[in-house]
Amino acid sequence: MDPIRTRERILNGPILKTMALLAWPVMVTSALQALYNLVDAFWLGRLGTAAVAAPGMAWPILFFFMSFSGGFQAAGSTFVAQHFGAGDRRGAEESAGQLLGFLTLLSVFLGALGYSLAPTILGLIRAPQEIFPYALTYLRIECMGLPIMFIAAAFGGFMVGLGQTHFLMYISASSLLLNGVLDPVFIFGWGPFPAWGVAGAAWATVFSRALVAAIGLGILFSGRRGLRLRVRDLRPKLPRVLPILRVGLPNVLDQASTSFGFVVMMGLVAGFGTTVVAAYTVGNRIINLINVVSWGAGSALVAMIGQNLGAERYERAGQVARRGILATFAALVGLYGVALLLRRPMFSLFISDLAVIQEGVGYIMIFGISIPFFGLFDGAAAVFRGSGHTVPPMIMAIVRLWGLRVFLSWLLGYQLGFGTTGMWVGMTLSNVLAGVALVLWLRRGTWKRRLVRAAPAFHSSNLAHK
Repeated sequence: MDPIRTRERILNGPILKTMALLAWPVMVTSALQALYNLVDAFWLGRLGTAAVAAPGMAWPILFFFMSFSGGFQAAGSTFVAQHFGAGDRRGAEESAGQLLGFLTLLSVFLGALGYSLAPTILGLIRAPQEIFPYALTYLRIECMGLPIMFIAAAFGGFMVGLGQTHFLMYISASSLLLNGVLDPVFIFGWGPFPAWGVAGAAWATVFSRALVAAIGLGILFSGRRGLRLRVRDLRPKLPRVLPILRVGLPNVLDQASTSFGFVVMMGLVAGFGTTVVAAYTVGNRIINLINVVSWGAGSALVAMIGQNLGAERYERAGQVARRGILATFAALVGLYGVALLLRRPMFSLFISDLAVIQEGVGYIMIFGISIPFFGLFDGAAAVFRGSGHTVPPMIMAIVRLWGLRVFLSWLLGYQLGFGTTGMWVGMTLSNVLAGVALVLWLRRGTWKRRLVRAAPAFHSSNLAHK
């Protein structure tokens, strides 16, 4: 569907049906990503427990660096959606260009920083000796690929803002399929390729993301999907870039504090040994397969809230928020039930170590309770971000990870002596309490105002190429 027809559906179509149409491609893409991570665990599991645990050890650190792309990507989605909803295509293009140029420079700096500090960071989070060399290799290769990752993320954010989630799905699916093919080839050295082991999994990820980045740049500069960037759009313009930074920085702080909290959580998990790290790594990848509902719904909410507020449809924006969050919660309750029934066979599929399977089954059973409440949190946060009011989700993200998850996991797992069960319970409580709290904050209605300046009344010619 082209951007103009998508805009009309977002502003006037049936809410849940429109949300489903926008959300399902993101869900499919996220599910493929989660499935790839599980396939990654499947192949690495053939190399041993330390190999399968290495990406899990490196992931929280990578997530910290990726929080910068994710935070500003969300701001890009917001500005593109609100400008487009207001009928101001050129404003959407200028905002997209400013963000793309900024993220490219930032990614080069962060990639170099991560590469040089990787050994120190892994040491600080107590990476077990048998995992350390694998995790270091994986982390350094991923850091070299950060510029590719940031460009691909920016493109994805622009497509979400335009409501072009179907098109984004096709490109992302192609990348993930390539990743899945390259994974065993690079890990085990099929054909002319040497056996790179854990490094092969990292290189497969970098090369597959390069496909999205290359296609994305071609699309953005050709103007075939609603935006046509010029080279001059990449040059810094303070009137354009400063509003994006003001909206994006709370997103970055939100995601950075969350990711840093996950780094600390990995340190707590690592304190219980390699078996628990492996169970936590595989368990998270299974839960991420369920969380695709939250991510898909969140992307749809960002586009629908942003475009409705841009068009000054405030009452409809409120209806979108209420119905979307409730539907997400209900869907996740059902999916948790399925995961509970299948938790043991799912773990047995990816690893044969009985101790890891037993620990992982307990993790899914306890932490899985919080999945619907994470849906509440993610849905409410998407509404705030779609409106450009990014401070409330930032505050609650910090509270969720630091005031609740890290503290309760440490208290119950270590100080009170409940071990890994106490740690899983602490993690569960953090999602339940934070999800309810952010929805109550949302109900105050302070998010119902747009960020972009008033634009001329919408005409299809405003969005047509000239």
